[in-house]
Amino acid sequence: VARAERFARDALASNDGSHDLWHVERVRASAVALARLEGANAFVCELAALLHDVDDWKYARGDGAKGRARTFLEDSCADVDAATRETVLDVCARIGFKSELEKAEKSRADDDEESVEFRCVQDADRLDAIGAIGIGRTFCFGGARGNPMHVPGVPPMVDVTAARYEAAHRDETRPNTTINHFHEKLFRLRGLMKTASGRARAERRHATMVEFVERFHREWDG
Repeated sequence: VARAERFARDALASNDGSHDLWHVERVRASAVALARLEGANAFVCELAALLHDVDDWKYARGDGAKGRARTFLEDSCADVDAATRETVLDVCARIGFKSELEKAEKSRADDDEESVEFRCVQDADRLDAIGAIGIGRTFCFGGARGNPMHVPGVPPMVDVTAARYEAAHRDETRPNTTINHFHEKLFRLRGLMKTASGRARAERRHATMVEFVERFHREWDG
């Protein structure tokens, strides 16, 4: 775990504040807490939480960094058994919202194949994407990418697919607004929580975001 912490610190050093080591530390704490409540392996959850963003496609694309979690585990964690390493890598590979969309477009029949550890870490990551922290992270990410907060007349995507979600992060001709991101992703996360403990924690955070967006529009309109 200490080695993974040092590796994550170096791997995420150039990320903006929305996906930095502090984000990872918050996910780590939530993942371990959920693991204890849900009867999951806390060690696996902690290790996966520390590594879950080192191959994030939003940051790693095109720079040859993809696969850093696997390389680290194979080169620096040989004392961890192979099955545990693969469980951690499975969490890292499928934790993201885009992966969830891709899965939904195919089938939800493989839900039972998700380990309880996967569900705990994914829920922990989603909890950090909503509520007051989620609001701050969303504006931090949008600002780092030069996105406008809001553009009247530019509606959020109604049918969010994996391809459209990825394109929204790459297409500079269409304003990818921060406020639209709440409608396209963040408001959906409460209904995508996988553990009972995660669902309970998501309720108040979801309400915080709804109130914020309502206040935002009232103030925008004067």
